[in-house]
Amino acid sequence: MSNQQDLFEKFLNFLQTEPELPEYLGEEPDSGASFDPYQMVAEWIALRHEVKQQGKLLQSTQNTLQQAFDALKSEKADLQQQLETSRKQGLAEASQKPLWRDLLGVMDALDQAIAHWQEQIDSLAQPSQPQSFWRRLLQPERSAPEAKTSVSVREILVSNQQGIDLIRRSLLDVLRQQQVTPIEALGKPFNSQTMYAIGRQESASVPENTIIQEVVRGYLWREQVLREAQVIVAVGERGGWRDEGMRDEG
Repeated sequence: MSNQQDLFEKFLNFLQTEPELPEYLGEEPDSGASFDPYQMVAEWIALRHEVKQQGKLLQSTQNTLQQAFDALKSEKADLQQQLETSRKQGLAEASQKPLWRDLLGVMDALDQAIAHWQEQIDSLAQPSQPQSFWRRLLQPERSAPEAKTSVSVREILVSNQQGIDLIRRSLLDVLRQQQVTPIEALGKPFNSQTMYAIGRQESASVPENTIIQEVVRGYLWREQVLREAQVIVAVGERGGWRDEGMRDEG
């Protein structure tokens, strides 16, 4: 124990001994600037405390950066998932468009069939041409069975038309469930985004650039143009186009 105390006292004496300056420095040492070991220990403790604080701050910064990195990694994964979902949805939509266009062809055929049956029904309802006195005199009076036959034909035509119209309405409901809706064109102003002008016609009863006839009905699918409406547009007497975006096959 005494040996350790002797060594400690020698160490203190060594630290308190002023070192001799080399001759080449040429200056006398400052006698007032003595070395204080206790101050050195205090400074070392303060430095250690500061290093610990800096270490804690560094660890906190690392944790924050790690959390930000994890959040960024999670957002990247979510974005990739969304992009993949959007890509699959885009492929699905691209594969569905031809199907809806084919169904539009079926819808056009049903519309034409209904219009044809309506023409047949209207032709039966038209009054016969007036005949001369001698023709009426010589022509035998239509018998009751013939009149009944005419009525039965009309009933058949009406029944056929109603059956086709029922099929058309069912198909239209299916299309609407898939967000396929007709474009309202007749009586509306011309819109080059959803309509295609195949002709023009002078008209004084409606404003210029108004749709006066719908030749082929257009359809939207999820607010996208699935098929443009082919229309005839009203123009003034000079037949000029006011809408620069209007297209004309002529």
